[in-house]
Amino acid sequence: MDSFKARMDIRGFLRFSKELAEKFKLKTAVYADLMVDKVGGRIAIIPTSKLKATSFRILPSNGTYLLYLRGAMNVVGMKVVSGDVELTKEDDKIIFQKKNSKKTGAWELFACRNSAGLPMISIDARGTMILDKRCITALNTIKNSTATPEFDPKKKTFKLTFGKKGLLNIRTIESHASLSMMGTFHSFGVKLPESHVRYCVQISGNVMTFKL
Repeated sequence: MDSFKARMDIRGFLRFSKELAEKFKLKTAVYADLMVDKVGGRIAIIPTSKLKATSFRILPSNGTYLLYLRGAMNVVGMKVVSGDVELTKEDDKIIFQKKNSKKTGAWELFACRNSAGLPMISIDARGTMILDKRCITALNTIKNSTATPEFDPKKKTFKLTFGKKGLLNIRTIESHASLSMMGTFHSFGVKLPESHVRYCVQISGNVMTFKL
């Protein structure tokens, strides 16, 4: 199996040289899906040109390319140490493995907490909805500080119309906005999530929609 050298910095960014970027076609991929193997201490990097809600962005930097791996490294028990690291290629996966690890386990998707370019919301088990910076900018939640919800049970789709007068109050700070959806979920007969979940949303004017 061929191996390749890349470089890790102390922040947890993996740096691909210009030559590696050309070999792995990172110039056109621009995004990456990450998979983790907790048993084997492995991280799989899958370059892609298709942006998903879970995607990481590959960042150009002075002719090289950077990918943030600290979160994935924490999950598989790898320490962030600056210096050269060894990568291998397996089908469409670029593999980064913990040193001296010989076991292998199942791959699990490791989702980016704030996907590049897509407006996102999160809802926790108490029904608190968090809107990211893209949402609050597009919807102008500082001005439109309330929302009126609608729910289509057949399509399992929520529609929130934002404005100055509505049913739900929105609290906006610099980085995000929050509102309580607990009563809304109960009134429409929708169960609260058992754990923290994230959704990609569509925004048109002052209307935001998302599918459960």
